[in-house]
Amino acid sequence: MITGSIKNKINAIWQDFYNENMAQTSDIVNQLTTLMFIKMLDDKQNALEAQASIIGVEPPQDELTFKKGNYKYYEIINGEKQLKFEIPYENLRWKNFKNLNSMDLARTIKEYVIPFIKDHSNVAIGQFGKYAKKYSFGFDDKERLLTSVVDKLSDPELDFTNIDLMGDVYEYMCGSGISGQYRTPRHIIDMAVEMMKPKLGEKIIDPAMGTAGFIIEAAKYIRKNQKDDLLNVENGKKFSNEMFYGCDNDNNMARIGYMNAVLHGIKNPNFTMDSLLENENAKEYIGKFDLVLANPPFSGSLVESATNGKILSITKTKKTELLFVALMDMLLKPGGRCMTIVPDGVLFGSDNAHKQLRVELIDKQKLIGVVSMPNGIFSAPSKKGSASKGAGVKTSFLIFEKTDKGGTKDVWFYNMTNDGYTLDAKRQPCEGSDIPDVVARFNNLTQEENRTRKDKSFMVPVDEIRKNDYDLTINKYREVEKETKVYRPTSEIFADLKKNYDESLELMKTLEDMLK
Repeated sequence: MITGSIKNKINAIWQDFYNENMAQTSDIVNQLTTLMFIKMLDDKQNALEAQASIIGVEPPQDELTFKKGNYKYYEIINGEKQLKFEIPYENLRWKNFKNLNSMDLARTIKEYVIPFIKDHSNVAIGQFGKYAKKYSFGFDDKERLLTSVVDKLSDPELDFTNIDLMGDVYEYMCGSGISGQYRTPRHIIDMAVEMMKPKLGEKIIDPAMGTAGFIIEAAKYIRKNQKDDLLNVENGKKFSNEMFYGCDNDNNMARIGYMNAVLHGIKNPNFTMDSLLENENAKEYIGKFDLVLANPPFSGSLVESATNGKILSITKTKKTELLFVALMDMLLKPGGRCMTIVPDGVLFGSDNAHKQLRVELIDKQKLIGVVSMPNGIFSAPSKKGSASKGAGVKTSFLIFEKTDKGGTKDVWFYNMTNDGYTLDAKRQPCEGSDIPDVVARFNNLTQEENRTRKDKSFMVPVDEIRKNDYDLTINKYREVEKETKVYRPTSEIFADLKKNYDESLELMKTLEDMLK
């Protein structure tokens, strides 16, 4: 989480956009994060060159984004590859164009730098070009704004080689919602990751990734807990290239998720812009993953003709909140585990589709737990201080393991009422967070068997859940201890009333005598 001077600097940049009448959050994030990515490329090369100079060598050219000589950009015109422009790599570096006058700065970035980072054949950029197809330069006739933003981003405190810092800056900017989507709060993601304990070598996916928060926190958890293992070259390659997968069919979100992952040290995340719910897009993903972490969209719909038939065999519906859980079930390999946020309607809906899904998780897979979360957990103040809309849906985490042969015995429930922040629009930090307790209890489920249903958490036998029509709402099973109140006897109350009445009569008589 960013605070202090860095937060103030990002807010100042945000204000620059507002001052130039660019007030849409999605527009600001798209333009600003692309500039961040451009600067990151140069900052990383500066760091690499500085390290090499210490030992008196030059870094290998194949490790550099900006090589010696000229960069050549080609276009396909009438089926033929033709050179559009040629420019020294050095001219494409942030440090060399940041001090140009406003017009030259805008022209350099628009005509040369943007094509450079969107070039599919430019292996030094990674996969960015794939996610930037629809990106367009947003500073036409706004050269003064561009100059101001570039100047502020050039502040030495905004060190884009600092993975954690820049990731935090990035997510702070994305926190108010982009394209109607709302970021899962970091502390909620952290809770899920601490409970699922991702491991080096596992394949991890978020099929509705947004800004890729779950992917990034899983990567950070592994980097923190298996630091020594990552020193191994082969393990490092697996971490960078083979472990992390995601999907978002919104082009801007996919690009932002990709940049966020790269900023957090995942060099080659495996992201797709094809909806895995549709047609045969999930064909190569089915049964491949050890862990699914997700917070898919609520209240969406998808026509049956466009939906993957295997998903419909689990739950025949148009509702995306059900389709996504069925998809996650399909993505897992046997022994794989899933922790996903769902709207509470998934837990108790009475139509066939809702019940089909719950039967799948309870009878065919192994349902492990349900963590009930409070309303308002997804409210997030925007850069202008207002709260995000549409974020008050009551939600829970579903936790299950893929077995294809059942195995559900007892289901663990936890009633989380405090996530460490107030549940109003301001979402200020507060005492008494349940999150450490949620993680501790989940990681020691054998001790949960003896808890009563008056506790924060408890176990429910699967047969009882079946008898309740597979209802998974916590209030169906928890016991609320009612406080016993002892009231005074009515005779005693009446005696007091009579005494008071008699005293008032005496006072009235005394007052009457005084007034004669």
